Amino acid sequence: MITLPGGCLLFDSQDGRVTKHGNCTSLLRIGRATGAKHVSQVVNSYTEGRSATVINPSSEEVLYVVDGEGCCHVNGFPYDLRPGMGVFVPPGAEYSIENRSATALVIVSACCPEDPNRSVRDEPLTAALGERPQLTVHSAQREKLPATAGREFCLMVDKDLGCQQVTQFVGWIPPSTAPFHFHTYEEVIFILAGSGILHVEDESSPFTPGSSIYLPIRVRHCLENPGPAPLRLLGVFYPSGSPAAAYNVDSRSA
Repeated sequence: MITLPGGCLLFDSQDGRVTKHGNCTSLLRIGRATGAKHVSQVVNSYTEGRSATVINPSSEEVLYVVDGEGCCHVNGFPYDLRPGMGVFVPPGAEYSIENRSATALVIVSACCPEDPNRSVRDEPLTAALGERPQLTVHSAQREKLPATAGREFCLMVDKDLGCQQVTQFVGWIPPSTAPFHFHTYEEVIFILAGSGILHVEDESSPFTPGSSIYLPIRVRHCLENPGPAPLRLLGVFYPSGSPAAAYNVDSRSA
């Protein structure tokens, strides 16, 4: 882990505190223990089988499938998983992850705010009753929207899925360097594809696929893609808003 000005953090693909429970191995990267105020980020790898049941009594959790296929069971309802899929887990919901293949199912989780009463138990979920709510979305279903410096993003888990406090998005960065800017929300990033350079105030550090970035509120930063290929990232921020909302140094008091 590298610490940059303003409390910004950069993790490489091997960083994180490892925990194991059943068929799930977790890399705990971003959270209160590493200096974040509210948001968390965990990279989970599931082997074949079904995981233990997870409950966040008071926090929203968003999941993103990086690799592999399987099923997410939320309150007993099944949701198919494949790469590029986002999942919304409402506060108080019970969920488990099932990997139906011999290859790893890799899911990046963000909980906002980090729930101190989160629990993991081995009892299976009860069967669901009633109509299944819409809790998943795939990036192919979402429109690409413009951001700064020729960049694009698509909203994943957002208010149209019932998520009130968190925004999850996928972003594409062409070879370029954006102007320095800051946000009015706390943000966590996972690099899905491509390499680049993170600039924070007067310091810089390179990143590669599988890296994670934590950006506190109002810290001036920019991501550079030196090329030649586009860079693709997963972002989550709290409280919810638009990934296109960025402020330059002249509007720092906004």
